[in-house]
This record gives sequence, C-alpha cells and structure tokens, in this order.
Amino acid sequence: MNTCNDEFLLESISYFDVLEQMQDGIFIVDRDFTIRYWNPAAEQILGYPAREVCGWACSTLGPLCKRDASGNPLCGEGICPLALSVKGGYTGRYPSYVFMRTADGREVPLSLSVSTLKNKEGQVVGGIGMFRDMSEEYGQLKLVSEIQKTMVTTEPFAVGHLRISTLFHPLEVTGGDYVEAFRTDTGLLVASSADATGHGVSAALFAMIYKTLFHGSLKSTYSPAKMLELINRDFIQTSTVEGYYLTASIIVMDPKKRTGYFASAGHPMALIFRRRHGVLVPEPIRERSFMIGMVENCKYQEIPFSLDPGDILFLASDGVYEAEDANGIPFEIEGVTAFFADWITEEERNLEDLYQVLKSRNPLGQLADDVSALMIESDNIEGL
Repeated sequence: MNTCNDEFLLESISYFDVLEQMQDGIFIVDRDFTIRYWNPAAEQILGYPAREVCGWACSTLGPLCKRDASGNPLCGEGICPLALSVKGGYTGRYPSYVFMRTADGREVPLSLSVSTLKNKEGQVVGGIGMFRDMSEEYGQLKLVSEIQKTMVTTEPFAVGHLRISTLFHPLEVTGGDYVEAFRTDTGLLVASSADATGHGVSAALFAMIYKTLFHGSLKSTYSPAKMLELINRDFIQTSTVEGYYLTASIIVMDPKKRTGYFASAGHPMALIFRRRHGVLVPEPIRERSFMIGMVENCKYQEIPFSLDPGDILFLASDGVYEAEDANGIPFEIEGVTAFFADWITEEERNLEDLYQVLKSRNPLGQLADDVSALMIESDNIEGL
C-alpha cells in the first residue's frame, strides 16, 4: 500500500493536526516575522499561550531568541537563522543552538531548525521554526566543551626561532577537531592537527582518544611517521565502532635550527609560505595516505622540511578549505593564499581573522564543519 496516497490518512490527518500533535515546539512567521502560528508544544516549552504571541513579531517578544551558544545576539547585530531563512532561503544543515526567553524570563537552551515557507507559486511567504528543549543535553555538551578546551592549544607561544598560534572553532558547542602544540623536555616542538569524522559529542570523544594515543606515542618515538603508525594501530585495537576515522598530521621541529619532519594520515596538505620579493608564496607539502582507523598496519611517509627566516608553516582541517561561500564555492588553497597575501607586518597576523573571513564569505554566516588551524612562524632573526 502506498501510504502517500492512502485515503484514510488524507481524510483523518490534516497538516494542522500534525503540527498540533508534534512534541517539538513549532512556530510560523510571515515575511514581517509576525508570529502566525504557535503549537501546543511551543506553549509548553516556553510558557507563552498561542493567543498571546500570535500577532506579535518574534523580535519584539523579549526578543524571543536571545543569543546563540557562543553568546552572540541573534537579533539586531546578530545572525538570526529564521531571518536568514525568510530573506535568503537558507535551510541549515544542522540545528542551531540558541537561547530562547520563556514567559517567566528564563533563558532556555534549545535546538532550533529553520525552513522557508513557500506558497504554491514557489514564493517565500514566511518561515518555520522547530525547536526542542536541550537543557539537559546542553549541560552535558558544555561540560564536554570545557574539557575539550583544556585538551587543545588556544594561546600563542614562542620557542626558539618559532612562534606558534592556533585556531579552534567547533561547528556546534563541541566538535571533532583537535589542534595542539608544545615543547618537549628535550627542547623539540611537537604539533598536531586532527579531525574526527562527524560532529558534536561523538566526534569530540574520538578527538580525545586521538590526543591520548598521540601523547602515548611520544613515549616511544619522535618520528611523526612512526607516531602515526602507533596511533593507527592502537586506534584500531581500542575502537570497536565502525565508520569512525580520523585524519591527522604531526610535525616535529628543532626550534633553533628551524628544521623538522612532517607526516600525515589523510589530513589536508600543509603549506609553507616562503617570502619571495616581499610576497608570501605557498609551497604545499602533499602526502596521500590512509586515515587513521582505515587500514591495519598502515605505513606513513615522513617528509623533511626547513623554514627560512620569515617563512610560515600553515596546517588546517578540511573545515577551512571546504568552507563555502553563498554560491557554494569552497575556500580552498587559493583562499588561504589570498588571506596570507594580505598580511604585511607581523603585528597584523591573527588566525582569528581567518575565521571571520570564512564566515563573511557566506552572507548566511553559517559554516558546515569544525574549523581549526595551526600556524608556525619563523622569525626574521638569522640563526646562530
């Protein structure tokens, strides 16, 4: 039986009935963002009766959505997912975490999904918001997020002739990217960038597993290739969940000599920006290899490199290179090259600016993946 044409369903259940029975809160706004529908679940979650909110603009109701998970305001200077849906036809790939105001003044963390509302002619006439209470889940996510922040490098530092800085922005409250750099007791600089498949808590847990295995491998070797081999072996032995893999790159450098070794397990290429006639020219370090967890007893290649005074080594997750603009065009190596070309003085260099560039390319302000990067700058002082 084709239920799509089942007469019983068509006669017994109307679209309105479905909305009324949904456990998720649902509200519909017109192009002026006036609330035209408010279902019983929305009333139960936020405490506003439909008779009070219908006819009000959601931006004047408190405003209804106060801020996102990062604390950014959604109205005014903020980016409202529903407004983007109505004005630009945006439908998010993943729900947004927002804080909505309840009738008694509390701010409740919610998972908000949005979609455009079109008439039969295909014209946008409004938007639909669907939300659910994430109070318990959000508390757990925040805990994971706080733990994850202690596991990555977030503050810049210098060692020898090198200055190291990082970028770390999960797509959700927490994510599967990992970036870390530190100086060993022997004086070496060790750095790694990794990216677990998926998003959210599950990906974050696998990123934490990677960190544990990464640090464990340092007890046996300082060879990036051998470290990846050990990590891959232990990951396969300890992880019994199918379909989860990691891409990763490891760098080990002598900060005085500015020389080092690079190895990668399916991670995006590393870029060395060489200064040529006052311009930073990219020199890719390409290495094709299997992701961690894919092939047992996989061997990885180790590539030696050196940095001259003024050179920059850049390593990033695919969230940087694959970030799309409004037309679906990814950032890629050309975007990264253009970003570094705009840097003239060392004082201007800030990887947080790269994150803002990625967001600004898309008027909807939405990225589709975690974003992380590592930058190692070689100072202009000649080595002794």
